[in-house]
Amino acid sequence: MDSERKNFIILTILFSFTAVLGHAAARYHTYYAHLPDWSAVLGEFNGWRTMDATLEPVYGDDPSESSLLRIYSRRGGKPVIVYIAFYGDLAKILELHTPDRCYSGQGWRILSSRSFSAGTFRGKPIPAKEMVVEKDGAQRLVQWWYMAGPRPFRNRIRYVYAMLALSALTGRTDGDLVRFETLIEAGQEATASKRLEDFRESFQDQLDRALPR
Repeated sequence: MDSERKNFIILTILFSFTAVLGHAAARYHTYYAHLPDWSAVLGEFNGWRTMDATLEPVYGDDPSESSLLRIYSRRGGKPVIVYIAFYGDLAKILELHTPDRCYSGQGWRILSSRSFSAGTFRGKPIPAKEMVVEKDGAQRLVQWWYMAGPRPFRNRIRYVYAMLALSALTGRTDGDLVRFETLIEAGQEATASKRLEDFRESFQDQLDRALPR
């Protein structure tokens, strides 16, 4: 009887260990199968040209697991700064790192903010946010949205349900932050907004190739 019990315990431990390893392997495969491909983002397209950049102190620490930061300009115009961040577990980031919190934490004053539609991505509407920030007399227009896995999501509540469904079906908890910003010259907020709109439309193909599906 003791021998049977020992064998049962050993088998139970082996099965549990195998299950844990299998789950870890599945998570590992799921994670690496859905990493972004920053090399797919071209340095020149539709008249826009770029140079690679590193994260400047103005943005604070970068909490992402992988990110792309570039500065684009077209025909000598004002630059557009692109920051795209990938997170293996987006839920952990949403409570601590959002552009409005991070900019404020770096000394930027938020002059205005709003929600707006930034078009569509992969056939889904993009619920984006925008704010005008100011620091040391310089103003910037910042626009951003989040991706829950392969698709944009509207707010944190919907995100929770989206990620629960995504995780249950695919095991994925990853997501992305897509952020654009540009300088605002005195009294030229509408011009800055049009610049970002033009860039977003031109950048869609680059974003589609880079972000995981």
